[in-house]
Amino acid sequence: MNILTRTLSPYAPRFPFETWILPKMHDASFEDIQKQNMENLARILSESLKRMSKVLNDPPYNFIIHNSPLKDEKSTYEDYYHWHIEIMPKLTHVAGFEAGSGFYINPTPPEEAAKYLKEAEI
Repeated sequence: MNILTRTLSPYAPRFPFETWILPKMHDASFEDIQKQNMENLARILSESLKRMSKVLNDPPYNFIIHNSPLKDEKSTYEDYYHWHIEIMPKLTHVAGFEAGSGFYINPTPPEEAAKYLKEAEI
């Protein structure tokens, strides 16, 4: 069963070509993923990185796994936290405005980024 979505461009990405991978079904903890779903995640992640490499000329990137911060019987994180992966190519520099305000300047609309990545032949 495929529990993962395809990659997506978030609504208000902080960086050009920022891409997320999220499970379709609720799951708070990345470490709970089943073996067959890990294989699917590996395929989706590989495809996403290949597309970025082709479209963006093999850029460096940050890769972050967001996971439920706590796992115990008293935790409410399990009820509402949804683990996900964020991939952020390093195409721009965070400068004083971003550091001082917490707002990011992204010169590439997410719709355009998604279109370029989707159309890339891998």
